[in-house]
Amino acid sequence: MVKQDPTSIYLFIGGGRALFNALVFTINLVYQVEMVGLNPLQMVLVGTVLEVTVVLFEVPTGAVADVYSRRLSVIIGLVLVGCGFLLEGSIPMFWAVLGAQVLWGTGYTFLSGALQAWLADEIGAEAAGPVFLRSAQVGLVAGLVGTGVSVWLASRWLQLPILVGGVLYIALAICMAFIMPERGFRPTPPEERETWKEMAATARAGLRAVRGHPALRIVVGLSLVAGLYSEGYDRLMTPHLLEGFIFPTFFGLEDSVIWFGVIGVGATMTGIAANELARRGRATEERARSINWLTLLYGLLPVGLLLLAWTRSFWLALLAVWAISLCRSTLGPLENAWIVRNTRSAQRATVISLWGQANSLGQAAGGPVLGWIGTAASIPVSFTVSSAVLLPAQWLLVLARRERSPGDEEVRD
Repeated sequence: MVKQDPTSIYLFIGGGRALFNALVFTINLVYQVEMVGLNPLQMVLVGTVLEVTVVLFEVPTGAVADVYSRRLSVIIGLVLVGCGFLLEGSIPMFWAVLGAQVLWGTGYTFLSGALQAWLADEIGAEAAGPVFLRSAQVGLVAGLVGTGVSVWLASRWLQLPILVGGVLYIALAICMAFIMPERGFRPTPPEERETWKEMAATARAGLRAVRGHPALRIVVGLSLVAGLYSEGYDRLMTPHLLEGFIFPTFFGLEDSVIWFGVIGVGATMTGIAANELARRGRATEERARSINWLTLLYGLLPVGLLLLAWTRSFWLALLAVWAISLCRSTLGPLENAWIVRNTRSAQRATVISLWGQANSLGQAAGGPVLGWIGTAASIPVSFTVSSAVLLPAQWLLVLARRERSPGDEEVRD
């Protein structure tokens, strides 16, 4: 089969993953509460297992992508994520949910960094930034479709969307094995390859790149800050809405599963608009524009969390959830573009993996604490602490404005 255009492939993978993820995650927490019967502590433990898995495997799998093959890393990742979803949807038991987190968390680390680095190798780092934003837009549209399909499937059998998502992930991996090119990457020659030694050297080079580069230190710091708040929000937002509000009857909508579908659709629409504004504003192309956008988004996040925590109006809570989702869907592409502009090809996947690992470390550290606060005090108090945790992001962005280093210009491979 003929290999396809890299940009089209990247958009296809991004759209496919967004569709499949929407199928699964629109109802995943509802499934864990209603069918598996998880209590709040178990829900936090599920998230902790996932993030610890990502922390352990993020850098080694990033090194695999830098030493062996970005394409192979992507295909392995897609298969593992699909298997994780199939395990969770097939067996509604706590141990199966935990095992699923290990599988799809490991799969995520194979994808993280490898996919972005693959695109930069194939089309060039400068051209990759706008594609990241365009992919985010495609993903949001695909997620919109996936949300609707997820609600429709879940109304027939609650775990069906999870099973379908797993099957589609594996099908996407098989498809990529035939059509995904890899022309720009230069792996270590077999005669020079010393598996673990080479991977360790690549990982150390990635760490040195981050330590010696102000722009990369800042973006990894932002990822850590975001991780500290996000696990608590991700795990507690659903029970907060279910327990704190009466879902209104609106145009015939009253079932909670359908309302979570509506919440997902609204989040997707606001995310599409925000990513389009960022793309037209050339937010990925200039250092100052990137910092301005990051400052705005990291400023809106704590405001949204405080509104969600303390409002007693269902409609204001809905607006807060959408505002938080808007910020989160736009931050990723902007930070990805920042890393790509400031790294060389040989360490790019590893540095992106370090960025992801910092987020996972934050989630693993912050999630249990915020979960405990939500249990011992209340979920609104937990969200308030989460908003305070985000304040150091503004200090990091002030440092970014002051830093002048070679990293302020695009790194040439």
